[in-house]
Amino acid sequence: QPHYAGPKEPPAPVIQVTTKEQITGRLLKMQPAVLYVPLHILLENLAFTHELHNRVRVCAVLPKIVHDGEMETLKQGMLAVRRAGVREVLVGNLGLVLPARDCRMDVRGDTSLNLYSSVAMNAARELELISATVSAEMTLPQIRDVSKAVPAEMLCYGRMPLMVTENCLIKGRTGSCTCNQGIAKLTDKTGAEFPILKDGNSCRSVLHNGKKLNLLDRQNDLSRLGLWATRLYFTTENPREVDMVLQSYLSPVPFDPGACT
Repeated sequence: QPHYAGPKEPPAPVIQVTTKEQITGRLLKMQPAVLYVPLHILLENLAFTHELHNRVRVCAVLPKIVHDGEMETLKQGMLAVRRAGVREVLVGNLGLVLPARDCRMDVRGDTSLNLYSSVAMNAARELELISATVSAEMTLPQIRDVSKAVPAEMLCYGRMPLMVTENCLIKGRTGSCTCNQGIAKLTDKTGAEFPILKDGNSCRSVLHNGKKLNLLDRQNDLSRLGLWATRLYFTTENPREVDMVLQSYLSPVPFDPGACT
């Protein structure tokens, strides 16, 4: 199979948010190459979505799990944000590629596609993905050597998703769902805490790592990997914390290894 080299210039920043409040003025002023926003947030206010689209390149993040009975609602949602100007979706599930195409959306590949090899990246090209996120399991030399058959990005900051559950973890523990009342946490026997977020707007739970991945102080290393972009993924951060991380991206300083991974 052919091997594709990546760009020589440093990767551009792309940003993924979980809440509308995380879309701060500093974030917009930074002008990321792409802003990933959950589909259900874009649907809450289509006028806001249209205005956001006019300021930055917006890509709608689709849920990780969509059952057959939920597919028509998802398609209607994609068509609605398309009318507001959004032309791209981020998918972490190959089963959503064709439904997105049916809605005339360009498709970007998320980390949960687990693209680990040149064969996988070349397959992403055959699927006509416009970009793909390399597997979080890869080392930096592996990322450097993998075929960049489509523009490649990697996660350089944020909490890694660990698992998706079909049933609401909070309801299973307390008997009632409080998904919309802030972020809950699962605590293991060592006392480590793992934030629980929703999968899109569903009641499925996504368990995230308690410690954040942080490679913001290794930008020189990341610039030599042939990547199109590096992603900052905001989950539990409030707007002030978002701005602090963006400042750390622009002016890197060594991070506290006890708080990050």
